[in-house]
Amino acid sequence: MDSIRLTRLLSWLSPAFPTGGFAYSHGLEWAIECGDVTSVATLVDWIGDLLSHGSLHTDLILLRAAWRAETPDAMRSVAQEACALASSRERFEETVKQGEAFLRAVKVWDCLPASVTTLDIRWPLPVMYGVSLKAAGFDEDMAALGCAHVAVSALVSAAVRLIPLGQTDGLRTLAALEAQMADVVTITKSLSLEDAGGLCFRSDLAAMHHETQETRLFRT
Repeated sequence: MDSIRLTRLLSWLSPAFPTGGFAYSHGLEWAIECGDVTSVATLVDWIGDLLSHGSLHTDLILLRAAWRAETPDAMRSVAQEACALASSRERFEETVKQGEAFLRAVKVWDCLPASVTTLDIRWPLPVMYGVSLKAAGFDEDMAALGCAHVAVSALVSAAVRLIPLGQTDGLRTLAALEAQMADVVTITKSLSLEDAGGLCFRSDLAAMHHETQETRLFRT
């Protein structure tokens, strides 16, 4: 990868990129309040399950499907499936609001084809990642790994603020999940949209319960 493209990838996948990701906890706020996640070990288990069996696993499948979509109709189909797979109203808002914020920000680089910028659909975040990173010339596996890291880092950041954990414990969590992120990226390479869907029901319920949580710091 040349230096300009590497710089662009670091910019787009930076926590500072204006998608508003800092405002979402993916249901983690409720899980922490009810005592499901209280430590590094339980946080690693929670996020690890999302990677292997839940929403983060599905997001990587969606990202790859979007990266492989060759026509606007194919992109539309992937985006519609991603919207349908959202397990609650908050999950839907989380993915489309971040995806559309990502689209607005990426337009600064003027590298997306008109077929993307003018397509009148809702853009879930993993679909927008796949379409944008392919248009910018990034490798599919690198795109998947980078976006897995972004998602995991966002959850760890939320947990550091909510449990609360110290910064060092946050880093321990990231370190403990590195191998699993790499494994899931490899596994999803051979999967298709027919394999999308999760088994992390407690996480889905957490997102639903968060809608009526009495005291909230995060939007989801």
